Amino acid sequence: MIGFTKYLLLISIVAFTGTVFGHHSFSHFNEEYTEMEGTLVELRWKNPHIFFFVETQEPNGDLKTWEMETGTIYMVGRAGVSEDLFTEGEKIRVAGHTSRLYPDKFHLKNVLLASGKEIVTVATSPPRWTEQVIGGKGQWTNTALHANVNVAKGEGIFRVWSPAASGSIPDPLFTDGNNLETLLTNDSKAARETWDAYAFDKNCRIPGLPRVNFGPHPHQFIDQRDQIIIISEEFNVPRTIYLNSDIPPESQPLSPMGYSMGQWEDDRTLVVSTSRINFPYINLSGAGQSEEVTITERYVLSEDETRLDYRIEVTDRIMLKQPYIMSGTWLDLDEGMAIYDCQVGE
Repeated sequence: MIGFTKYLLLISIVAFTGTVFGHHSFSHFNEEYTEMEGTLVELRWKNPHIFFFVETQEPNGDLKTWEMETGTIYMVGRAGVSEDLFTEGEKIRVAGHTSRLYPDKFHLKNVLLASGKEIVTVATSPPRWTEQVIGGKGQWTNTALHANVNVAKGEGIFRVWSPAASGSIPDPLFTDGNNLETLLTNDSKAARETWDAYAFDKNCRIPGLPRVNFGPHPHQFIDQRDQIIIISEEFNVPRTIYLNSDIPPESQPLSPMGYSMGQWEDDRTLVVSTSRINFPYINLSGAGQSEEVTITERYVLSEDETRLDYRIEVTDRIMLKQPYIMSGTWLDLDEGMAIYDCQVGE
């Protein structure tokens, strides 16, 4: 086990591995990893992200409390990470990235407990110190985190769909995803200068499309005859898809969720077209998006109705050099939808 020195601050710089900050702008965090040791003085297990408050000792002897934002409850929970693994007052080692904007903010990715167990607190991050690891996307199983006790399952697409464990399913029907960073125009990159992920989270703000509906959390599809309601557990914002509508989209007001029109291509394929979006960011790393953005979604239900493959194409002639495509698979794990109780930060 790695030894712990009381309130000792250790800085360890290593090569940046290219990990994407799913909820934060590159401009706010140093690329190099930083390691430090200290005392966990407070843990906030809350939406939109979990927060650790860690007290360390500065070289001059002063004590400093770091505010360390990390993954979501669902993302770490699917890999077996729970609040009861941590004890306030315990000495821990942490690894992550310091902020360039705030002297006390930290993007936390790994925690080493006094017991020698390592906890991965951002699902896509690799372990760093030991083989006694809990967490990380590689430990996901296709077992529901939240038991379904309150969501009625409908027919076909109308149920709760959950992200699949890595490597647990064949390649999805849609495999033409691409790297967003290579598609951004200079205008889109410049938008990051006004993006403050911490302020966004602290005020419990809700993103617009495309981010609000395509995070790695469960999604529920609800049948309302001429409308389909889609709700993502991550933000619990209902989104309406209008079927068989003859209303011209250009007559609708701009909004963060836009105006979505859907049609059934066949019994198992739903196609949705969305425009009139005025949320200024394509994702929560601060990449800009204009009001000319349009989104085409395609959902294909498997014959046995246990799997939903999706393909999302985002087109924005001002902010993207070519369409940005997201694709993947959701599974029917008979999962429930947790309550999204976001608490405005202090």
